[in-house]
Amino acid sequence: MSTNVDDAQPSQPPATRPHVRPTRFDDYEQIVRLELEAALHCGASLPDDWRMLWQGNPLWPQLGERWPIGWVLETAANEIVGSMGSIPLLYRFRGDQLVAASGRGWVVAPEYRGFALWLLEERFDQPGVDLFMDTTINPKALEAFDEFSNRVPTGDWETVAYFITGYRAFATRALQKLNAPLARALAPAAGAALRLKDAISRKKVPSAPVSFEIEATDRFDSRFDTFWGELVRQNPDTLLASRDSATLSWHFSVPMRTGRLWILTASRNRQLRAYCIFKRQDTGQDVRRMRLVDYQTIEPERDPLAELLSVALRRCVAEDVSTLDKPGAGLVKMRTFDELAPYRRRQSWPFFYRAVDAPLAVALRQPNFWDPSEYDGDASIE
Repeated sequence: MSTNVDDAQPSQPPATRPHVRPTRFDDYEQIVRLELEAALHCGASLPDDWRMLWQGNPLWPQLGERWPIGWVLETAANEIVGSMGSIPLLYRFRGDQLVAASGRGWVVAPEYRGFALWLLEERFDQPGVDLFMDTTINPKALEAFDEFSNRVPTGDWETVAYFITGYRAFATRALQKLNAPLARALAPAAGAALRLKDAISRKKVPSAPVSFEIEATDRFDSRFDTFWGELVRQNPDTLLASRDSATLSWHFSVPMRTGRLWILTASRNRQLRAYCIFKRQDTGQDVRRMRLVDYQTIEPERDPLAELLSVALRRCVAEDVSTLDKPGAGLVKMRTFDELAPYRRRQSWPFFYRAVDAPLAVALRQPNFWDPSEYDGDASIE
């Protein structure tokens, strides 16, 4: 949930005291305008895409009549000056289905930021929720979420591991961030030096063995339903967000429609055994970035992640993508990525949760019950 809530104290108090009410679908234009003014990553949704976050959700027929899509701060003049969304997600844990609420777009106009916590309080008072999941918390909201929520207990989410696949563009951006004079002129030489360094020192990513067939697909078909059933069977004590074909198709509908999603599968005897999902998340005009947002496998004998990465890296080069990255270092299932990726960068901690039920809260303090990724929450929805 990207945020813009408490960067600075307002220069003067607001003329009117706002009130909090549930969000309506016809609030779209005012909310998106507020998000764009705050430069939130979610602020460019088209009207149909925005509605699909809820109405396209497979949970909506079950929850829609009683699920608030969010809350707004509204003045007496009917001006929306703050917003926080709430997206329902289905999880599985120890044989139970859990309803989670993912936050989206906590944003408040500068002069009303003294009322920002009203939205957070409304959200955490939402009935019918087992688990609150927030995966895009920015530095401005860390203090609030450290007070009201918990950091996910596994993985170093302040570390992002990455490969460079477009050396010239990466070097240009790096030199610009360093305020180097003539950054574009120096970029070809700097990029060539980085390429040579990687050629000498980087671990070689293995090619796919004959035992796996690695393919790209543009949809989530019935194979993903069979795969999801086996994934749950193999991991009954792991908190898992629903990954059936209908939920995956809804979750990634926007990046699929806009051509920003890669789905790579590893099969054996025509049976899906693992998959990687990569989402395009550019960091600026000159740097095209693909991010590994989810990797799942039901293969007990051999981990095919290296082979899937090999295909993804070649595609990055072919499509002029500058970097391939993954947040969250130290996750057991992602060890191969961490071992092969030669670079690291730091970010603020984005991943928080809050369990409503006391026994669930106790269980989720244990790292072994988690398999977190950017599929959780709203990190990869739009």
